[in-house]
Amino acid sequence: MSNNRTWLAFANRKRCRHADAIHNLGFISWRMGRAHFSIGDIVYLFMSDERCIRFKMIVTAENCQREDQKYWVETAPNDITYKLELLEEYTGTELNEPVLYSHGFSGGNSLEVPNCNNVELLNYIKSIF
Repeated sequence: MSNNRTWLAFANRKRCRHADAIHNLGFISWRMGRAHFSIGDIVYLFMSDERCIRFKMIVTAENCQREDQKYWVETAPNDITYKLELLEEYTGTELNEPVLYSHGFSGGNSLEVPNCNNVELLNYIKSIF
């Protein structure tokens, strides 16, 4: 049985063009510290500009140098990161923000730090992907 966790994280378009990085590189770098991911964890990305969950990622490495600098809107931080690789992209409408609210999504400040505790919401997301 796997001890890996499933997370929901917020990809802020005002700071970084995550979707472009994922499409061009196949991965993004995610700052270590606030989130305590483990290799093998699944991370769903809520996209700030589209207001939906679009990408299913897997944590494949930790303690990495940032490799997605050219996709940052602001100056990319020179920090130690996790590597999150693309597993799947969702293009339907069942993971849009209004639908997520009916499955336990809180929005707002709940997006500040990646979360793995909202079991109802994460189970719903898994059922769609």
